[in-house]
Amino acid sequence: MLETLLEPLKYSFMQRSLLVAIIVGIICAVVGSYLMVQRLALLGDAISHSVLPGLAIAFLVGANIFIGAFIAGVISTILINLIRTRSPIKEDAAMGIVFSAFFALG
Repeated sequence: MLETLLEPLKYSFMQRSLLVAIIVGIICAVVGSYLMVQRLALLGDAISHSVLPGLAIAFLVGANIFIGAFIAGVISTILINLIRTRSPIKEDAAMGIVFSAFFALG
């Protein structure tokens, strides 16, 4: 039974995949803990939903969708920060406003 579980690890691509999964797990744990302490737990969700308009616009224009997603993510982060610093709205509400608006635009 143990041989059956370890058999895929004979292949180098599976070894690399396992190594990458371990590294990503460690990095995400550290970043996630920092975001929780800073009360920005919704930030990853907000940015992931906010990139949708960038993807759609880049696809329609014929540009690279990764560049469109990156630009939309940066714009959403800037807007979240502007709302957070210039209004009495809390961080999580600002993130909810921005990602809902961007998701609706996409």
